[in-house]
This record gives sequence, C-alpha cells and structure tokens, in this order.
Amino acid sequence: MIKSSIVVPSQTTNSSARKRSIDQDNTSKPSNDDATTSSEAGTQECKKPRLAMNADSKRRGQRMFGVLLGTLNKFKDDTKHKTDAEKKREEIDSKLHEKLVNEKKELEETMQADKERRDREATLLKKREERVVEEKREATYIQQKESLANYIKTKTEPRLLYRPKNLTDEHEKEIEEQKALARKEREEYESRKEQQRVKDEEESIKHEEQEEHDENDSKQEDGKPKEEEEEKEEKELSPHLESPAPEDAVVADRDDE
Repeated sequence: MIKSSIVVPSQTTNSSARKRSIDQDNTSKPSNDDATTSSEAGTQECKKPRLAMNADSKRRGQRMFGVLLGTLNKFKDDTKHKTDAEKKREEIDSKLHEKLVNEKKELEETMQADKERRDREATLLKKREERVVEEKREATYIQQKESLANYIKTKTEPRLLYRPKNLTDEHEKEIEEQKALARKEREEYESRKEQQRVKDEEESIKHEEQEEHDENDSKQEDGKPKEEEEEKEEKELSPHLESPAPEDAVVADRDDE
C-alpha cells in the first residue's frame, strides 16, 4: 500500500479560521449603532452654544426694550406734569404775543385813520381847486359881459357889436339895461363867492375840530391808564428783584461801621 503525500485539512479547522477572521473584521470596523450614537452626540454639542446665544440675545433685547419703554414713559410724565417755571414762561409768552397783537392792531388803526384823514384832505383840496377854477371862469365871463354892456347888439345873426357916435335915447336905455344886468350878475357872483368862502371856513374849522377831537381821544386812550397797564405788564414780565428790607439795610450799615 502506497502512502499519499497530500494532506486534507479538516472541516473543523476551516470553520474555526473563518470565525476568527469574522471576529477580527468586526473588531476592526465600528458598528453602525456606534456611529449613529456618536453623530447625535456631536450634533447636540453643536446645538448647545447656538441655543445659549439665542437666549442671551433675547434677554438683551428685552432689556433694551425695557430701557426704551422707561424713557418714553418718563418723557410722557415730564410732558404731562410741567414745572411751574415752564407754566410761568408760557404765560409770559402768551402775554407778550397778545401785547404784540394789540400793538399791531393799534398801528393798523392809526395808519387807517391817517389814510382816511389824508383822503379827506385831498378830496377837500381838489374841490377847492375845482371851485377856484370855476370862480375864475365865471369872473372872466362877468368881466367880459361888463365890458360888452357899453355896446349895442345888432338884431340880425350873427350878432355884431357897435357903438354909435351919437347915442339916441333908445340906445342909452339899452346900454343901461345891459349894464344893470351885468351888475346884477356881478353881485350874484360876489354873493356866491362869499357864501362859499364862509362854507369853506366852516368846513376847515369843523375839520380841525374833528382832528383835535381824534387827537384828544387818542391821547386819552394812550394816557395814564394805558401807561399804568403797560407798567404793570412790564413788572409781570420782568424778573422780580427783591430789595432788602429796611431793617436789613440798617444792620448792613452797622456792620460796615
């Protein structure tokens, strides 16, 4: 019988070797569960600082909002509850504004009164100038008529004036009638002129009296009561400077001695 040199390994040995190989592979490679656990732990570690930062920002925002709200409430309270000095200042400003408005109104009234007075004077002057021109024209007409009264007019048209060398009774009568008519017109003219002169004087006197009356009224309005009122307002508007009492002054003099 011939002995073979080939050695056949046993099945038990092979299975043991394969088992050791698998165990080594499992030991060298981490499991899926371990990887998942480590990944979740890293994610939680990354999220923790962000959550802490968001909480700090929120608290800081709340503090800033509280400070802003407190400032607004303080401003609101200061606006509602004004100090006595501010109220006094507002009262002074109101009085000053009222005083300026009254002064402006008085100035406008004075300017309007002056304008009306100038208009009246201009109207009166214009009427007088027109009347003077009319009087000169009428005086010239009467003077011309007095000169022509010494002549005789023709009966035909156009009328001609002539004077015969020898006057008849009829001519003399006609000339006298013309002279009498011219004298009558002269007298009427002088009478109207005198009446107008008296009327002008009366208007002038009335105008002067009206101006004097207006001036007196203005002086009375601007007189002592108004001055006292202005002094009172100035005292109220000006700062009060308290003078020392007489006893304090005497004590001060004694200390100086």
